[in-house]
Amino acid sequence: MERGFGVDTAALSAYGGTAAGLAGEVGEVGTSTLAGTTSLAAGSFGALGDEVGLGAEFQRAAQAQVDGVAAAAAALSAFGEAVRRTGAAYQEQEARTSADLGRAAQV
Repeated sequence: MERGFGVDTAALSAYGGTAAGLAGEVGEVGTSTLAGTTSLAAGSFGALGDEVGLGAEFQRAAQAQVDGVAAAAAALSAFGEAVRRTGAAYQEQEARTSADLGRAAQV
C-alpha cells in the first residue's frame, strides 16, 4: 500500500508554461484594447466637461485600467514561474531522497 502523497511535476511544469503564455496574451490584448484611452483630445466632453475636469478624470481612470492589466499580466507570469519552480524543487527533492535511500540500503 502506497502512503504519502505524489506530485505531478509534469503538470506543474505545463501549467507554468501555460501561465506564462496567458500572461503574455493578457498584457497584449489588454494594452491593445486600451490603447488610446489615456489620451483624449481637449474638449472631448465639451466645455462643461473641461470645466469640471471630466476629461482628466477619465484619463486617470483609463491609466488605472492600463496599469491594472499590466499588473495582472505580471502577477500571472510570476505565479506561473513559481509553480514551475515548485515542480522543479519536487523533482530535485525526489532525486535526493532516492539517492539517500539507495545509499542507506547499501550500508
